[in-house]
Amino acid sequence: MANLLESYKNRLMISESVFAKQHAGEKMDQNRKLMVAKCLNNVSAFLNEAFNSSTGATQRADMGLWKKFCLNLTTVALPNLIANDLVIVHPMSSMSGYVTYIEYMAGKNKGQTQNGDVFNSPFKLGDVNPNYTSDRVVETFATSQTALAWAPVLQGQFTLANGTVLGDVKVTRTSTTPATVKYGTFASAESAGTGTLASMTFKNPDGSADADSFTLTAGDKIAYVYNNVIVPQNDIPTLRAEMKSIPLIAKARRIAVFYSQIAAFQAKTDYGFDLGDQLAEKSVGQLSYEIDTEVVQLLDETAGAASASLTWSKTLPVGVSKSEHYEGFAEQVEIARQVIYDRTKRFAPNYMIIASNILPVLTFMKGWNAAPAGQINGPYLAGTLNSLKVFVSPALAAGRYLVGVNGSDMMSSVAVYAPYMAIVPTQLLQYADGGTTQGFSTMYDLKVLNADLIVAGEVTA
Repeated sequence: MANLLESYKNRLMISESVFAKQHAGEKMDQNRKLMVAKCLNNVSAFLNEAFNSSTGATQRADMGLWKKFCLNLTTVALPNLIANDLVIVHPMSSMSGYVTYIEYMAGKNKGQTQNGDVFNSPFKLGDVNPNYTSDRVVETFATSQTALAWAPVLQGQFTLANGTVLGDVKVTRTSTTPATVKYGTFASAESAGTGTLASMTFKNPDGSADADSFTLTAGDKIAYVYNNVIVPQNDIPTLRAEMKSIPLIAKARRIAVFYSQIAAFQAKTDYGFDLGDQLAEKSVGQLSYEIDTEVVQLLDETAGAASASLTWSKTLPVGVSKSEHYEGFAEQVEIARQVIYDRTKRFAPNYMIIASNILPVLTFMKGWNAAPAGQINGPYLAGTLNSLKVFVSPALAAGRYLVGVNGSDMMSSVAVYAPYMAIVPTQLLQYADGGTTQGFSTMYDLKVLNADLIVAGEVTA
């Protein structure tokens, strides 16, 4: 990758200049530079093959200009997609590829942890059972169960503060309100060693004898302590790794322009502009607009319905000013941050996508910093809100907003945009009747990686 950056440093300087103008002076990060350089390399390799003399093609001056035009499109168009800020961009060297990752999970059933429960993955941390590796177990009783799963069970592990021994196991029946708690004591050391449930007598939580019949039923929770020091151990908790992959297959978008020689002459002579250049610019703009819109729509679908906790009303309460009330919207944004962190235990959002009618609300908020006004074509960067980049997209329904995460790798982003072929034009072709045509194509895949990294909210009138 370092060689790619060096090879295309001059074009990357142009990319940085154009990007800075569109993003209030912000510099392109290293990931965006690598993405542009890789796509430039793909396009360059394709064009070099097309111009190879062994293929019968000739390197005429006009073909050299066409090659320059193709590379210019990639240099300028690709880094200015807002897709770069919303999802991770991973250029592909071939038409298909994989996102490969490893999940670490439990290899045994123990207590409330089941074989296959995820402990750690690149996308999130699993729910940790602090008893999995310890000598403590909390298991759910099954109807046909006759012994505890982990042995030998240690006796007298549940005691009162005054030293009164309550029992060897603690049984909680959550089906009753309030939950019924009893303590069981095994009749002998031998039965405790095997954890035989049939030999158990029950006591009340205060240590007194249980006068009522207490038969274990399915769903009861049994807590106990077993000896995990002696050897040999008949069983031991294990951690296993499983390699998984997400397939990527590039799909095409294509558009063509067609105009007459007479129309081009009139445009140049009477109005002073090149009709071919204008149509090429609009074609590339349409492809870019559709790519950005597809990314936003994918994120919108992935986020799902707006959460009730992230729904906020613009209606002013009695006695509260508009400025004070609109400041309250900041709480919903912070709740969205909390939701994503609670889901993953490792990520916090760094961008927000809003419908256009939410932007007036943000202007009242103290943490709002608007981006400089500029030329807008579809979705655009509106500013920042308390370190969150805020984008406005016409693809979102009125009142809807999304809060999400886009990190520096595919394990910390909602989705991946994987371009295989950047926007590449065909050569200009003219017919005898004066008709002129040119085609533009791009190929890429767009795939969800981690749905837990995005949430949706709603602003109601």
